[in-house]
Amino acid sequence: MYNYSMKVSIIIPIYNSESQLNKCIDSVADQTFRDIEIILVNDGSTDGSESISRSYAAADPRIRLISQENAGVSAARNAGLDAVTGELITFIDSDDSVESDYVEYLLELLDMNHSDIACCQYHDIADSQAAPKLLNGPEACLKEYLTSNDILASVCCKLYRKELFDGIRFPAGKRFEDNSVLYRLISRCSSITVGYLKKYNYLDNPASFVNEPFSPSQMDIIDAMLLQRQFIKENYPSLLQHANSLVIYGANRCLTKMADSGISGNEYIDRLKPLYKEYGKDFLKGPSGRSAKNFYRVARISPKLAMRLYRLFRK
Repeated sequence: MYNYSMKVSIIIPIYNSESQLNKCIDSVADQTFRDIEIILVNDGSTDGSESISRSYAAADPRIRLISQENAGVSAARNAGLDAVTGELITFIDSDDSVESDYVEYLLELLDMNHSDIACCQYHDIADSQAAPKLLNGPEACLKEYLTSNDILASVCCKLYRKELFDGIRFPAGKRFEDNSVLYRLISRCSSITVGYLKKYNYLDNPASFVNEPFSPSQMDIIDAMLLQRQFIKENYPSLLQHANSLVIYGANRCLTKMADSGISGNEYIDRLKPLYKEYGKDFLKGPSGRSAKNFYRVARISPKLAMRLYRLFRK
């Protein structure tokens, strides 16, 4: 059983989530661990989300509402971080929900090894009966993050010690904000405990950014991966191969998004071409599957041909 007497701050950024918001907040308010504060950050919603949030804040003293003009999920999470009073922090998206023992489970994992971050899994992740895994030292933690799916590339489904965020905030106005901060948080960890129970219920929302058609902001993943690569190069050069591989992962994602959206903009392709040439060899050494590696091989020669073949075989 956990020994913590620490308060857990739960940050929920909200934007036009009225159809799922009650389920989300109810799942958080009903946690078996009661010493929590719930920070709802309404990011300029134009539907009934703010009204729903106000009713919850009025009924439960653990719930606080922050309202701001629409500035994006990064700004909403930053507002939440600036307002927390707990010693531990977790993030939940407003169209998702969590199991009733979500916080308790993560606390138990954190306490098990006195770790800095504890992780659980999404409900759409494959079943695993594995016992919790301990990762010691920032280099081992980063390697796991860069090379496996055990530490998911999302700030959700994790519990953090508050001090990890000292001097770290999400990049305002940028997408793939999780990719921009997670590696920095992980680099500050003396240990991470990874649990394999599925305590976070992710909703695959067709209207979410990950499912949107291609737009210039989808290229933000390249900026995030290049910044991550530079950080790894400067601080953990033994892991550079893995960071290089993820640059190509980002490039492949952009090209397939463009193909799905029927876009073949030369300005985006021109930015991706040199990445394929510079970092592709490390991608071939990485854990990606055969189809992703074959896509890279074609894209390195001709991104537009790779997109055409992708559309052809996708049908």
